[in-house]
Amino acid sequence: MEKWREYYTDDTIKKVQRVELELLIEFIRICDVLGLEYVIYGGTLLGAIKYRGFIPWDDDVDVALPRKSYNKFIKLANKVTNKDFFVQSPYNCANSPYPYTKFRKRGTRFVEYHNRNLKIEDGVYIDVYPIDRIPDNEKLRRKQYKKVQKWINIYVCRQSRLYDKKENSLWGKAKNVMRFFECKIPKVFPQKYCINKIDYYMTMYNNCETKRYAALNSPNYENIYVRLYPLKKGLFEGNVVYLPGGYKNHLHRRYGDYNVLPKEEDRYGHIPYILEC
Repeated sequence: MEKWREYYTDDTIKKVQRVELELLIEFIRICDVLGLEYVIYGGTLLGAIKYRGFIPWDDDVDVALPRKSYNKFIKLANKVTNKDFFVQSPYNCANSPYPYTKFRKRGTRFVEYHNRNLKIEDGVYIDVYPIDRIPDNEKLRRKQYKKVQKWINIYVCRQSRLYDKKENSLWGKAKNVMRFFECKIPKVFPQKYCINKIDYYMTMYNNCETKRYAALNSPNYENIYVRLYPLKKGLFEGNVVYLPGGYKNHLHRRYGDYNVLPKEEDRYGHIPYILEC
């Protein structure tokens, strides 16, 4: 049995996808109003190419914007959208456990277990990532990526309650104690300091004429590279969307042979602990 069916019915995943699509349509409208460049990304990009819409078991949407458009989105989007939607970023939500932005639908809830006690807006969301220039030199690229990931890990540990997992075994409870200290120690760094460090290392080559762009939030180095321009158009659930110019290369790096279905136990998205939509 496909893993996603352990916690979704056909009806509930379609409800989530309907809200996700509503969020994506509003996101695109905001980008049009503000004159922003964006591309669909990750599993959403794969879904557009294979299904012209959602991967059947996918329960979120991923988009990415070049840094200038990203900064403008997080600064102005809440001013041009309506009260049903909310841009949540580490710049306007001190409790956010995410070092990137989420665009959420108010009046809904989508909460994963380890974030269930966080005091944040927790509506169904789409993920919004920045895209930055990266150096053409492989050694410099890896050095930059390691710095970014170091500070992302510090940030996520200080913001999250990753130690608060449900454990029954003695070893599991011991791991919770270790996680507790792992999450407490980074609190010596202020939240804004961590975000500034992440941004510093992500944007350090943006004023250089490099040929490469990347979404540096990815936890896998092989996934970061995005051949961005020229942007191309595609379809997602009947809506025209923008794709990275080198989308085939990106999908191959991320998924390998993306025409082959993953194993049934790998067919799942995010596992909701609380879901209201």
